[in-house]
Amino acid sequence: MEVADVVEMCSFALILKSVSFGTLPKKLLRGIFPRRYAKRLEKATLSVSGREFKLTLIARRSRHYAGTRYLKRGVNEKGRVANDVETEQIVFEVVPEGFPMQISSVVQNRGSIPLFWSQETSRLIIKPDIILSKDQNFEATKLHFENLAKRYGNPIIILNLIKTQEKKPRESILRTEFANAIDHINKSLSEKNRLRFLHWDLHKHSKRKATNVLLLLGKVAAYALTLTGFFYCQVTSDLIHEECMNSPFTENAENGSLSPQYNSNNDNEDGNNLEERCNGGNNAVNGNHSIKCPTFQMGVLRTNCIDCLDRTNVAQYAFGLASLGHQLNALGVVDNPKIDLDAPLADDLMGFYERMGDTLAHQYGGSAAHNKIFSERRGQWKAATQSQEFFRTLQRYYNNAYMDAEKQDAINVFLGHFKPQQGKSALWELDSDQHHSVRRNGQTNVDEDAGYLSGQTRP
Repeated sequence: MEVADVVEMCSFALILKSVSFGTLPKKLLRGIFPRRYAKRLEKATLSVSGREFKLTLIARRSRHYAGTRYLKRGVNEKGRVANDVETEQIVFEVVPEGFPMQISSVVQNRGSIPLFWSQETSRLIIKPDIILSKDQNFEATKLHFENLAKRYGNPIIILNLIKTQEKKPRESILRTEFANAIDHINKSLSEKNRLRFLHWDLHKHSKRKATNVLLLLGKVAAYALTLTGFFYCQVTSDLIHEECMNSPFTENAENGSLSPQYNSNNDNEDGNNLEERCNGGNNAVNGNHSIKCPTFQMGVLRTNCIDCLDRTNVAQYAFGLASLGHQLNALGVVDNPKIDLDAPLADDLMGFYERMGDTLAHQYGGSAAHNKIFSERRGQWKAATQSQEFFRTLQRYYNNAYMDAEKQDAINVFLGHFKPQQGKSALWELDSDQHHSVRRNGQTNVDEDAGYLSGQTRP
């Protein structure tokens, strides 16, 4: 099996447990695939200064609280959020057969704001009001971040992109409650494990030139990367060095979890430290080749806006660009870990994230993503950009109002959440996406396994 084929199958981190690239432990595959129901994968061979490398971008959508835009919002009582997508950016060099191969990977996450909130689907209102249900102790929010810490380790960095000020409060309602939730949760956490909450109103900053927005987001992304680090490993085609394999990450993966167990937790670590850690340190010798021991990502950047589609995708591109520079630097492809926004490589990566964003937006929102910042960045005619954004707004509105109920039904059947039973109502006869609803104190209740949100009726 070729390395590229293995990359398509799963996170490259899983390969560490295999003795060779031709085998993958089934129990590891069982640990990853049941958690995701949809995937977007894109790969290409690129080059910098004559050196070729392969870039792969994988987006994995969670099955736990899956659905469409207005039928799945916020968090359920088990701490699972809507539109939960894990994005992995993998880079490995193209080398002749028999030579050691260097591989790097970085993971980031997007997901709905982990509060009990919803919006009623309407055929008359394009932007329905946000309905927030109070959770005094923020138990579901706490469960959500405990799950993230279990999956990725600490620190958890939250990049919140929603609006701060509005004529009629909508997003700002959630911004205030989200900040209160983080403050409440952090009181019970050690200083080392506290959530890092970064609020950055992308809408306000997007009134400036797109380049300024991406530059500012790049600084935020670089800060997050210094806290989490990224995965790096050097391997031969037929054997992974035993010393490099003897790590807590490997033992953890065998137990069905992909969360690494160690990394730098120094909040003051900068980009130079990352370079030194990936290019220096302990090396093992295997025959005629020097094998570097792996480094691991610890923690994750979690980005959200309201839909976790348009603004979130821009921010994830900024993090991907910051990461790519350090990944290529670790592989020895480039000397400078910073990639300029005007570099051809930055445009190539923008295309990757734009196409990924369109796919995720079609699945959850009903149209391609609003890519105004990307369009302006590449110099697209302003009138063309405006007409494109207007068309996508109408397309999203139509699908949300008229098509999403049936789409949600299909998702529910596909994931096994709805199972037809003799003598029971058929799926299309039900007037709500909540098939097992139970109300308590007038609040929304959610069954994690069923993944249904009560109180939201079809249009």
